[in-house]
Amino acid sequence: MDENTVNTSFNIGTSKTGSDVTSTLARAFEAFELKNFNLVIELAQALLRTDRNTPQAHYLIGRVTIETQQLNIAVKALEAAVQLDASQSEYWAFLAIVYNQSGNSVKAEKAAMTAYKIGSDKAHVLYPIAHVLSVLGYVKDANICLQKAIQHAPTNPIYYRALGISLLESGDFQGAQQALRKSVALDPNDAESWWTLSSLVKANDNAMAEQLLEIMKSTTAFPRQHAFLAYAAGKLFEDTECWGEAFSAFEQGAAAKRQTLNYEASRSKLTFTALKTVCTASWLEAGSDVSNESAPIFIIGQPRTGTTLVDRIASSHSLVHSAGEPVQFAMSLRALTGVRTNDFISAELIHKAVNLSGSELAKSYLAGLASLRGDTPYFTDKFPMNFMLVGFIAKAFPKAKIIHVTRGPADSCFAVFKQLFEDVYPHSYDQCEMAEHFVMYRNLMEHWHSIMPGRILDVAYENVVSQNDIEARRLIEYLDLDWEDACINFEKNNAAVVTASAAQVREKVHGRSIGRWKKYEKQLTPMLDILKAAGLAP
Repeated sequence: MDENTVNTSFNIGTSKTGSDVTSTLARAFEAFELKNFNLVIELAQALLRTDRNTPQAHYLIGRVTIETQQLNIAVKALEAAVQLDASQSEYWAFLAIVYNQSGNSVKAEKAAMTAYKIGSDKAHVLYPIAHVLSVLGYVKDANICLQKAIQHAPTNPIYYRALGISLLESGDFQGAQQALRKSVALDPNDAESWWTLSSLVKANDNAMAEQLLEIMKSTTAFPRQHAFLAYAAGKLFEDTECWGEAFSAFEQGAAAKRQTLNYEASRSKLTFTALKTVCTASWLEAGSDVSNESAPIFIIGQPRTGTTLVDRIASSHSLVHSAGEPVQFAMSLRALTGVRTNDFISAELIHKAVNLSGSELAKSYLAGLASLRGDTPYFTDKFPMNFMLVGFIAKAFPKAKIIHVTRGPADSCFAVFKQLFEDVYPHSYDQCEMAEHFVMYRNLMEHWHSIMPGRILDVAYENVVSQNDIEARRLIEYLDLDWEDACINFEKNNAAVVTASAAQVREKVHGRSIGRWKKYEKQLTPMLDILKAAGLAP
């Protein structure tokens, strides 16, 4: 499939020549604004039949195929656009988006930086530049882009929301609140802004939560927005210790989010089985061809179990830089195998990756993280779901440090259930699916320990909270680093945090969430029954 065959149902139409080009482009851009993507493609392809060197036509095809998630076509179209006219920042901006979505952070950085240097006075161009820059760790530059976007489009709430999220990630909580309040002032139904704002406030009463419940009455047909509002209300009700109302809100949010997902537990079971079948001790020992000295620090586990906290402790050391939560390891596996399954990590991926060389995988991974690794000798990768890929990690990096952060099963599962995620952890919105996935996770971690004894350091979240100094020192010792006091003063670490824990990790260590599940013990019966049946005490 290429730009000429995006959709074979399109009527290509007659060729356009001369002055028709300008009017055809105008029609195509208008059709794009109206989301009439079929017409956009029809007009763009008609233009290209006459002249393949029309950059705007390639650009429009790129924009449409970003919307339809045909990224292979989008890359070719936008690369053609910048080759024909490298002076247009919007071409580079959306090419950066495609590279980023494809997991090519090196090319994404180059494209985003090119767009940034060219500059733009168009808010819709500054916005994607800011997004990619933020993902790549250039948070200050992202904030500058978003502030410029607001100057050019001061009544559009989406730019205030994006600025609020970016300021939250960089630790400017006051600025984040101001931006998010402006967003909901412009659009009281901006569900995502309400959700982010709820994480920044400590409710003293239920006024805001009740306001969100009212807004929710108009969003039942829009599950994504409904989920944002429900999770926000749940958090605010927890602030005031209205536990029943909080759980009801979380439950509504989870049900709404689940509607938007194509998750099948049976596929997950196949993937976990494939991992234990393929990644054996003999497989790990055979064919190791890695001679590099690279020793990344992988922090794995379940989300909302303290991985960000442990990452902040480690990366507060002067020799360690945090690369955040990149999905690069899985992206490298997908790129090298050619697997494009909907499930990010699938049984098909595992079976096809079995014969990959460790050196090839290491090279791809390190190249993909070039812009995120920093200048220090060591860097952390704290994407929790890398727990599924420990075997491949060990094969690619025999000297890598692997830190597994654990937490009590019930606390772990409930913390995930009450958190809204964007595109990851689809198992977390149903109590039974979540508990079953947790059981598979624990079984897989036992498997990794059995085939590489002594290689993985288990760190219990409860211990990090209760005896922070002891656990921090144990962690730094495992990393073979000299102790630095900054590692127990991690709340002073100014590095950006692009996770759901952005606000919490800038506080002193506390254990307020330990045992929180007990407030909902009756409502969590389905989850607890599955955990107990698997021999996992709450």
